[in-house]
Amino acid sequence: MVKRLMIIIDEDKCTGCGLCVPSCAEGALQIVDGKAKLVSETFCDGLGACLGHCPEGALTLREVETVEFDEEAAMAHVAQMSAQTVAGDVAGSSVGCAGSEAFTYSATEELTAHDGVVPEKIAPSQLQQWPVKLRLLSPQHPVFENSRIVIVADCAGPAYSGLHEDFLKDKAAVLVCPKFEDYNANVDKLSTIFRLHNVKDITLVHMEVPCCHGLARATEDAIRNSGKDIPLRTYVIGVRGEIKAVT
Repeated sequence: MVKRLMIIIDEDKCTGCGLCVPSCAEGALQIVDGKAKLVSETFCDGLGACLGHCPEGALTLREVETVEFDEEAAMAHVAQMSAQTVAGDVAGSSVGCAGSEAFTYSATEELTAHDGVVPEKIAPSQLQQWPVKLRLLSPQHPVFENSRIVIVADCAGPAYSGLHEDFLKDKAAVLVCPKFEDYNANVDKLSTIFRLHNVKDITLVHMEVPCCHGLARATEDAIRNSGKDIPLRTYVIGVRGEIKAVT
């Protein structure tokens, strides 16, 4: 036993939102019975990367007598979670919100139109995983392994009509709003994803407006922080939906 910093969870404050789960690169946190729980104290490095992601202030760092941090066991745990493709087997999947449940599926699955509600002809979706929002995605999501990743600014989807066929096809999708989301949190999450997985290349799609250029910087910083040399191609979308630049 050693004395070291450990995450302490106040269950009275915890609402089970699950926002802390993806921020833990070691996979030490899960939502169990509607509350955040430590999977194992050996997986918690005590650095507190999850602290700033809890909107209720339910997480604190405290020096306690506990077991030593086992990085090798933690990474084995992360690898095991990465191998799971069924919803509920990935850290961060059971957070109570359907939008944050992690799963993958075939982009070729046939969709059926509902009479009187949607057009008879439905363009096939090229999305192959859920969730898509960066703040909800677990870095251990299996869709990232051996993947090509496309990072899309929120407004680019409605602006560019060919997003699915031109950019989402055969890629793991990450949706981000650079204006209203925390820059450092986005960089940290992206760099963790890049570090944990074999990412073949990255496509970035963002708007021409000034705030969107911060997403380009965040992506470049994340690649650099990951310690990897991952090819990056950037597409800038105009407010009328045209591709204005490719770098």
